[in-house]
Amino acid sequence: MMETIRIDSDNIKYFSKIDKLFGDGKVKFDAHGRLRYLHGAPVGDMIFVRNDKNGNPIYREIAEEWFDPESQKARDFKWPEESSLKH
Repeated sequence: MMETIRIDSDNIKYFSKIDKLFGDGKVKFDAHGRLRYLHGAPVGDMIFVRNDKNGNPIYREIAEEWFDPESQKARDFKWPEESSLKH
C-alpha cells in the first residue's frame, strides 16, 4: 500500500493547488480539523505519483470519500461545529 498524506493546517502549504482552494474559500476545515469542500465532501488524502523533471514530488488526491455536490449525501450533510483552525 502506498503512503498517503492527510492534509491538515500544518502541511497544507506544501500542496499549492489545495492551499489555493483554501485561500479562495472553496475548502475549509471542519471542527475536527478535516479539510472539506463547501458541499461537505472531505478533501481526499494525497498520494505520491512521481517526481517532476526538477525532482519535486507530485501528489494526487484520492477521492475515496468524495460525493457529488448535487447528491443526497451533500443535501443531508451537516457541518460539525465550526473549527477555530486558521490558515
